[in-house]
Amino acid sequence: MDFLLLLLFKHAVVDLALQTHLVDINKSKYLGNGHIHYFQHGMGTIIIAGLFLKGIELALLCAITDYFIHWQIDYSKHKVNNYLKIAPRSIAWWWTNVIDQCLHFITYYFLVTYFNALSF
Repeated sequence: MDFLLLLLFKHAVVDLALQTHLVDINKSKYLGNGHIHYFQHGMGTIIIAGLFLKGIELALLCAITDYFIHWQIDYSKHKVNNYLKIAPRSIAWWWTNVIDQCLHFITYYFLVTYFNALSF
């Protein structure tokens, strides 16, 4: 449970605190500079996973998985918002953010469940 809780705290710090310092990040480009943000998530995850998983290999794999899934979720959200011409701070925009956050939380639940099982 502590593993999950720390991943959720990490997510809040990276998504709400660190991301505010990133200028001109465009997550609508699949291979764009959004990877700075995804990398921050991966780095946070490897630090936390290193505390709970046996072996650096599992912690690294967990971090890479988080990085990759975070990339797919954020990219997809931005593509949907752009395709549907959803205005920032509109009701629809807030709902796509709710879906985005729920998908991230589900990701952490599965990372903890799966990698804890591999660790024992």
